[in-house]
Amino acid sequence: MRPTILSPPGDKGRPNHVHEILGRRLQAFREAAGIDRPTAEKHISCSASKMSRIERGRSRIKDNDFEALLNRYGVADPNERSAWLELNRRLNGKNWWDSYSDSFADWFCSYLVLESAAEYIRTYECSLVPGLLQTQAYAESIIRTRYSDDEHVRRLVEVRMRRQNMVFEAGGPRLWAIVDLSALTDGVDDTAIMRQQIEFLIEATQFPGVCIQVLRPRPGLCALRNDSFSILRFRSSNLADVVYLENLESAHFLDGPERSEPYRHAISMIGNAADAPEQTRQTLEDVLRTLAR
Repeated sequence: MRPTILSPPGDKGRPNHVHEILGRRLQAFREAAGIDRPTAEKHISCSASKMSRIERGRSRIKDNDFEALLNRYGVADPNERSAWLELNRRLNGKNWWDSYSDSFADWFCSYLVLESAAEYIRTYECSLVPGLLQTQAYAESIIRTRYSDDEHVRRLVEVRMRRQNMVFEAGGPRLWAIVDLSALTDGVDDTAIMRQQIEFLIEATQFPGVCIQVLRPRPGLCALRNDSFSILRFRSSNLADVVYLENLESAHFLDGPERSEPYRHAISMIGNAADAPEQTRQTLEDVLRTLAR
């Protein structure tokens, strides 16, 4: 079951989680530089309440003010500066999903911001084909298990297809997807849709930016196979990996090395236990033949 991604009452689809990640990082930079908040406020002519909201992720910060604070805090590494400035620009600028975001929960808008900035996406799915590799028909079938309004379904499918296009475009993020073998046969009841989905995955194995592995049942992996999750890695090593976890009604973002490390370890174990990528095409062709019976 996928979580509710439509915006609840009063939630305007603001990417709150990304603002919080950025605010915590700004505060950490300030404290590491030994600068108190009043000094930082004066540096960008900002009120005390506004600076507090910025560091708590409750308010945006202009790009030029953000850069001015990085200068004041002595953040000189060009890669680190570039990574954080780019993330802030995505929060302040126009994005392709803006026309949809007023209907989405804040956590989903946050995910779209982070996914668009990622260089490398690692994902493990225990029950479904990963969203970035779903066909339109498969995506619609899955989404309709949760939503009945045709307009909402149409919008959600459109967004999923736009996200997928990003992966297959030149310069898009690299995708490493591990999927349970059972997800390749039990996703939807319509055999024709499943066949089309498997055929698409076979084609995707030929794309240089996509790696797909299939995980068969393995002793000792039960605890690791219970939850789907994704790890987003960014273009600068100074911007820590973010782990993305979904549950029934919401999602969680774990940023920082100490919070993401257990999931990096888990996905490495799952990847080592899964069939090698070179075997994936043969496995998919076997599944396709099974579906034809």
